[in-house]
Amino acid sequence: MKRFSNVLYVMNEPMDKPSPSLLRAISLAKNSQADLTLLLVIPSLSLSSALNKIGIESPKIETLTLTKANENLRSLIASLDNDVNIKAEVKVGKRYLESIRAVLSNSFDILLKEVDKLSWFDRLITSDDMHLLRNCPCPVWLMKKDEKLNYKQILAAVDFDSIDESNCNLELNNTILELACAISLAEFSTTHVVNVYDAPNAGFISLWVEDPDKVEKELYEFEHRHSQHKMEQLLEKLKHTLGQKAYNFLSLRSHIIRGTAEEELPKAAQAVDADLVVMGTISRTGVAGLVIGNTAETILNQLDSSILAVKPKGFISPISL
Repeated sequence: MKRFSNVLYVMNEPMDKPSPSLLRAISLAKNSQADLTLLLVIPSLSLSSALNKIGIESPKIETLTLTKANENLRSLIASLDNDVNIKAEVKVGKRYLESIRAVLSNSFDILLKEVDKLSWFDRLITSDDMHLLRNCPCPVWLMKKDEKLNYKQILAAVDFDSIDESNCNLELNNTILELACAISLAEFSTTHVVNVYDAPNAGFISLWVEDPDKVEKELYEFEHRHSQHKMEQLLEKLKHTLGQKAYNFLSLRSHIIRGTAEEELPKAAQAVDADLVVMGTISRTGVAGLVIGNTAETILNQLDSSILAVKPKGFISPISL
């Protein structure tokens, strides 16, 4: 299954040698026979009037900076795997804005980036990384600085809402699982498909019935059966998409866990020692346009792994060209 043909790697700063995250981007492009673009965004220079008075002009400094950045990128690319078609782009502006505009104008399939020095791992929700998670239309793969060269455990978080069984959830689950398995096949890693189910109305309903314990038990049993059924359907769809031969190569484990996603998904990621968590960034609240919702943001703030965040089909970025 070829998921990617056009890959974007966003650099935090110029580099003399490839970082672990860049090596992973190169590996992904090579395994997918995809084109790879390296994007370096230079902040807009705003020099003081005092510097202009002594002959240092902003446009001149900016031109020199761009020239140096392009030279650095050309030198870096020359040292990389020549089996991959690698291009370079240097832009001036805000990194997250220029990154999203690059995705919009070039139809990239996926954006890869190393986390900022301060990112969600340090609970800084307003970082460039969170802007990308909120607004980038393609999947965003954010990697830790100490990124492993090979993943052993990948967690795919899927949602089976028994109240809202919309096509949006179904398509998002399929995309999450296909992405996780595409990476797993390339890495020879184990994929853990995790669903967390709950019966949020059980406590309220139990207030008005004669045997509250029995009703609560039945509600949770219904939700568990629903999740089991949906998990079986999801894996059967995956088998059809991959084909029996590729499916047999997968090391696949399913987990159905009772509780809330906010609490149980981070625990599950820690329990399986996940190197990568693949998850959707759609809110359970149903608020139109709210992509990073309460559930997703709470989970992100508790993860200590790299993440691959996927938008629902039809998502339109508020950022334009």
